[in-house]
Amino acid sequence: MKLSLLFLTGVLAFAHATPLLTRDLTLHAAQVDDAAAKLDALSSKVESLSASINETISTMPTSTAEEKDKAAEAVAPKLKELEAAVQEATALIEGTKNDKRGEHGKRSCSDSCLTGKANGLVAMITGTVSGLVGCLGVSRVTVLIKPILGAVGGLLTCLDGIVSGLLKTVVGVLSGLLGGLGLGGLLDGLLGGLLGGLLGGGGLGGLLPRE
Repeated sequence: MKLSLLFLTGVLAFAHATPLLTRDLTLHAAQVDDAAAKLDALSSKVESLSASINETISTMPTSTAEEKDKAAEAVAPKLKELEAAVQEATALIEGTKNDKRGEHGKRSCSDSCLTGKANGLVAMITGTVSGLVGCLGVSRVTVLIKPILGAVGGLLTCLDGIVSGLLKTVVGVLSGLLGGLGLGGLLDGLLGGLLGGLLGGGGLGGLLPRE
């Protein structure tokens, strides 16, 4: 009798928990899909801005220090647009993260899919940075991209609230790419304080390549 009562209690508890679990999974799927759609839209904007930046740089002489300064001034507005686009996407995704309705149909993007999209976005941004470093030098590019890296850090932190572990994965990729351009220290200094807690303390530490 006592065993039957325990079994019945367990069945009732499971039956009560199942709808809650289903709702949580549905909500998570909806948040991932919505974030993925917004990352796709952001990637399109970044691609367009990157093309514009590359075109501008390619049409300007960059042999002397004065020419490099002028070229940096010419691309600065486009880089501000890129920063604003990342910030806008972050705000939109944050709004989705706070939406608890969980209305969703068939899932179209998994957690790993969203992480892949974030990796693709930072690779695209880093590709643009690489072109700028080649033309303008590290010191000028450092000044130009600091605000963008700050915005990217905010975006990745937001996404990590939807897919746990995304932040560490993508920052690891980003640090490797920027480290290859001589900008790894900039990433550590700029994002280390912001992301240190989520990466186990001590800033980006072991994620950054040593030069």
